Amino acid sequence: MKRIWGIPVVLFVLASSASCAAGDANTDREATTLAEAIASPRQPSALRYARAALDTPFGRSPRFSVLEARDLPVNGPTEVSTHLLFRIHHEGTESGWTSTDPVTACYTADFSYQGLDDLPHRVDCPPDAAPITPPPAPPPATVPGTSDAPLNAVLTALPATTTEADVLAALARAVPAPPPDPGTHLTPPAPAVRVAIRGTDVGVAYRAADPVNGIDCLLGSRAGHDVLVWRPSWREVQPGELTCVPEDALVRRAVTPPH
Repeated sequence: MKRIWGIPVVLFVLASSASCAAGDANTDREATTLAEAIASPRQPSALRYARAALDTPFGRSPRFSVLEARDLPVNGPTEVSTHLLFRIHHEGTESGWTSTDPVTACYTADFSYQGLDDLPHRVDCPPDAAPITPPPAPPPATVPGTSDAPLNAVLTALPATTTEADVLAALARAVPAPPPDPGTHLTPPAPAVRVAIRGTDVGVAYRAADPVNGIDCLLGSRAGHDVLVWRPSWREVQPGELTCVPEDALVRRAVTPPH
């Protein structure tokens, strides 16, 4: 009988000790609201989740700070891949006959590939923990809008017979590199460019993959004397759909957006 009754007692003690961490219903609500707000879109790293939290209206207030952002090894989409520890602080108030005590509460929030793994858990705040400041977000990987016209011009000016190397060299000279972000002055990654040739036909694909914004695709085709440059819709470059390769350009896939 002692062992039977001992199990619930141990569980009760553990639950009670976890609930003793500082905080109240107000900080619980704020922690949950913030964690749910940053759960979508899914972020590729803990630092990006931290940055997303600090970019929310509540995250920009002096009441909120991130103390830890950690990536975890995973073996599947349901396993926790990101761990955040953040702090919420409210100053005490005094008004007439009423007053409130200050409160400082810390919470953990875990995320998997599928989103928020569970509601934030209240924990003891680490002593002397300093807030972290994530570096500026890198600009999203895109195919700049300044690429379309130069791609068209290159395809139009190509000789009847050409090689992949010659096309790539002409594109490198004509198509400008992505410009730096005006706010952070960081340069986004250049899109991948590939060329395919079939007889006198030429296909070109510019592809930029961003972990948050998905695939950005620009295709160009020269078929005989006809030149066409187009951008497939975002629906057509989802996983399992258009792969954004030069062979797609040769057969002019996704020229007409789906309805």
